[in-house]
Amino acid sequence: MSATFWRQIHGGSTHFPIVLLLASVVFDFIASRSRDEGVRRGLYGAGFGSAVVGLLGAIGAATAGLMMTRGRMLGGGYERTHHLFVWPAVISCLLFVGWRVLKGGRFPKRGLRIYFAGMSVAAALMVGAGYSGGEMLLAAEKADVSASSSSEDRPSTSSQTPVTDAGRQLFLKNCAHCHGPDARGDEGPDLHNLDWSDEQIAARIRNGKRGQMTAFAGKLSPEQISDVIAYLRTLR
Repeated sequence: MSATFWRQIHGGSTHFPIVLLLASVVFDFIASRSRDEGVRRGLYGAGFGSAVVGLLGAIGAATAGLMMTRGRMLGGGYERTHHLFVWPAVISCLLFVGWRVLKGGRFPKRGLRIYFAGMSVAAALMVGAGYSGGEMLLAAEKADVSASSSSEDRPSTSSQTPVTDAGRQLFLKNCAHCHGPDARGDEGPDLHNLDWSDEQIAARIRNGKRGQMTAFAGKLSPEQISDVIAYLRTLR
């Protein structure tokens, strides 16, 4: 399955753990304050169920993310920030919800306090993961708009071709959030005056670099990679 498929699955599944883990913490908190035994049991049950389904959603979203990035755990730039929230959130959820499952959803008072504190942190981390993921998408969109506006302000030249324009659009959508909309570098390096061969550049685009650059073999076709390279060759 393509990276695009996993990207869609990842985007659709990330909302569930954010909402359900927050709901679980709220249900448990209200239950701890209730004096009605029936209400308390019902709310604890709702909190338990929300936590379990939220954990399953978090595992699904994390799995889709790993498939999308071909197993890259951190990455660079906005992606790294996103993952620094994601992994602590998923691991803490796994530990605390797993503990609650093993206990059959029942804790002594002290254990419940520890669980509630841990799940509050996990839910906060999950919210941070969602926020940083949104920032990553917004940064890519802003880079696209900024670079498009800049190109409209520049007079057209005879050196611009459909191939280099296609490569530029691909660059803006996939690379600008790390290398900057002008390719002068941000989290990633400056791409002007590259002294690499076309095959070296193509290999890096296809395979990425662990911990530093996304692999695009599952997202960009060989023709699209060639278009990006053609655009990069115009950068002086």
